[in-house]
Amino acid sequence: MNVRDYLRHAYRAVLPVLYARTNFKLFLKTSLAVYDSRVRQLASVTDYFSTFVRPIPMRAPFGDSMLVVAPHQDDETIGCGGVLALQVRARRSACVVLLHDGGEEFQELGIPRPELVALRNEESRRAAAVIGMEPPVFLNFPDLAQDATLAAEALRRIIEERKVDSVFIPFMLDGHIDHRNANYILAAALRKVDRGIRVFGYEVWGLCIPNVVVVIDEVMDQKLAMLRCFEYANKAIDYVQSTQGLNMYHSRMLPSGDSKYVERFFEIPSSEYIGLVDQVRAGETV
Repeated sequence: MNVRDYLRHAYRAVLPVLYARTNFKLFLKTSLAVYDSRVRQLASVTDYFSTFVRPIPMRAPFGDSMLVVAPHQDDETIGCGGVLALQVRARRSACVVLLHDGGEEFQELGIPRPELVALRNEESRRAAAVIGMEPPVFLNFPDLAQDATLAAEALRRIIEERKVDSVFIPFMLDGHIDHRNANYILAAALRKVDRGIRVFGYEVWGLCIPNVVVVIDEVMDQKLAMLRCFEYANKAIDYVQSTQGLNMYHSRMLPSGDSKYVERFFEIPSSEYIGLVDQVRAGETV
């Protein structure tokens, strides 16, 4: 490689990083704060935020100790099953924490709540086993709004005990109230953690501000196998096909031929994450 080619290569590598970080700061200071809650959620669903920030490709591992916070069983696989598989393949610590017991529809199904909770938890265990990951931690809270204080303390203990340095959680503007409540719980937990942690918002029911993308081509088959474990959820919505389509669609974020499947995330330092979650929560009451 001659000097000119080397400089061109370096320019292409560095420019996205500088562009993304500059526009990320600009976005936080001038855009999100002025939106009310409904406009924020609409912007998330329509992928409006992708016009503000150019994403940076990222590879595993995602810290030495990665934690995925999932409000419900299957969220962890839909949003970041590929990243989980890559983290395990890199031989680094990976753990999933399920906040909600997942049993809200027990009356409609005509079965006892404990039976539905057990069924859904077993599906998450099976999904974890697909990639050779330890079983998830099930907090089994029936109401994330009412149980927020207890959930935050439980989450804080897990973060400290496992020396977590990266946390993945549904994007804070996700339209599902439990997904936003999960962010309020995480922010409360991180307030009591005296060190910096990288926070990544993943996509479930809405899209995110995509400042980080991860190519998951080599583990996509594993992610699809994980998704098939959630038979209960797949009876209502085909999460296998819809998630595969979304990850395929996101490959457009990278140059042609670089990938077939991509997961997108919104990365932010925990110190800034807490303040931004406060803004989102304040918008709920406006």
